[in-house]
Amino acid sequence: MRRMPQKFIRPFYVFCPIFLATLLLAVPACAGERFDPENVYGPRIKKLCMVIITNSDSQVLAAEKGELDIVSDITRPSDIDRLSRDPGLSMSLARGFHAFFILLNNKSRPWDDPEVRHAAAEAIDRNNMVRTIYSGYCEPINSWLPPVSPWSLPESTKNIYDRGSAKKRLSEKGYKWSLTGSLIYPDGTPVGKMKLLTPLARVAPTTAELAEQIADSLRSVGFPVDVEPMDFSAMIGKLDRKEYSLGVIAWSMGRNPDSLYSFYHSSMDIPGGYNMTSIHDKALDDALLRLRYAKNRTDAEIASKRSQLLLAELMPSIPVYSRFSVSAVSKKWKNVFFNEKMTADNMWTLLMAEPADGKERQLNMVLAEEPRNLNPFVASSAYSWQILGLIYESLIGTNPFTLDDMPSLAESWSVETVSNEGNEHTRLTFRLRKGLKWSDGSPLKASDIKATFDFLKKNSIPRFYDSVKNIASVTVKNSTELTVEMEGTSYWYLDNIGGLPCMPAEALQEVKDWQNWNPIDPNGKFGPYGLVGAGPFMLDEYRPGEFVMMKRNEHYRMLEKKNVRAE
Repeated sequence: MRRMPQKFIRPFYVFCPIFLATLLLAVPACAGERFDPENVYGPRIKKLCMVIITNSDSQVLAAEKGELDIVSDITRPSDIDRLSRDPGLSMSLARGFHAFFILLNNKSRPWDDPEVRHAAAEAIDRNNMVRTIYSGYCEPINSWLPPVSPWSLPESTKNIYDRGSAKKRLSEKGYKWSLTGSLIYPDGTPVGKMKLLTPLARVAPTTAELAEQIADSLRSVGFPVDVEPMDFSAMIGKLDRKEYSLGVIAWSMGRNPDSLYSFYHSSMDIPGGYNMTSIHDKALDDALLRLRYAKNRTDAEIASKRSQLLLAELMPSIPVYSRFSVSAVSKKWKNVFFNEKMTADNMWTLLMAEPADGKERQLNMVLAEEPRNLNPFVASSAYSWQILGLIYESLIGTNPFTLDDMPSLAESWSVETVSNEGNEHTRLTFRLRKGLKWSDGSPLKASDIKATFDFLKKNSIPRFYDSVKNIASVTVKNSTELTVEMEGTSYWYLDNIGGLPCMPAEALQEVKDWQNWNPIDPNGKFGPYGLVGAGPFMLDEYRPGEFVMMKRNEHYRMLEKKNVRAE
């Protein structure tokens, strides 16, 4: 099972009590019942249609008319309230690892000064934004890990809003203000106009509204900021290339704090890397290295705390809020799964869902933006991976109840610390399930997994670089067992390697140019036509602006749990 976002709920008292009561009444009692994830069979549907609807109003209308079975990531309070009143829909919510940030280009003026970044952070009235835009369906944060994380510091929700302090910081750094209230650098030159990059309002209406409030807040202390809405893929491209001053972005973060290394270590400041702020600081790098290569949980906790405290001093980005995930599912479907850790738009629902009336039909799920790029090596948007995550699977999955590691392609694994002439390193051994097949029917072997890891490391592919860069060697023992020798030791190596998407060696050999490969190009100019994976679905058809049709992978390992008739 592909690894899913790690989610956990604790009480949040800003949440609207009327909505919460309505929502709980709409939840079927069986939705969170336990099942054995190892013995699930599916997918039980033959077709999954991901309908491209970028307008939120249109999504809600389509759900009410029965044209959509699943609507994910509902953010507008008015939409949540409206759909929760529909008798044909069930609602689910989860307080997860979502975190929304203002990105600052730390290499560009004026954001190259941490005091200026702190001033900007103090100018943002997070509490008011959460109250006015989200009606309390999320919480303001002042941390680089979501407050729900067990690794987050206690002060993660501390309110630092103080515009008087923001202006004082700027004044003490030598900044002045013009007659119109705009900032003037200490050298006497005006601070030039800055653009705040944000997704288009039709795609992310609440984010667009929030961006306007952020710009207003920054202007209130003199930063001349204007909002620049743009296509999400184009925005990600600018952030990747560091062609920006400010931008807004939300991350769905994992359960482990070593993601901080990916976001803020200077070595990750590469084109396509996750260090989009270009923060470079030796003390932070040292702390993040200790976190990344912690030998045990105690070391990890110490390094995690140190890293977060340094981030609070440096303020490379500005945390704004963490919100609940909310989804709606048609009651025409049974075996819909959700619990306090994940909403119903998850892989387990897509595996187990069946029409309640017993009449076979496709399941229609909203896709809120064009995927555009389906090249797994360069695709960076959540919309692309909403599709790719159904095609590819990893060695290790995540138990939906405990969030512990569970078998996926690998039925078992071991982690050892090996000593060689006084030097220690981690050895990972994975034992694959027998009889696994790729979606084209060819055998899935340990040599395919080695080819995946070798390909990702050889090409230093930015999106996976942090996970594979410390692989020293990969050895195949037989068709179902491989050993990964890592450089040094780290508490996180198992999850980093075990969570990578696995691909067939034959397909990788056909990739001529991994950066420009377009798997839906029938001419196969830079690589093979089509995507071959081991996940539960296959790409059947993509009509831009209309839909992405997925069909059941008839060779998926979980179909053998029960005799599911093929077409």
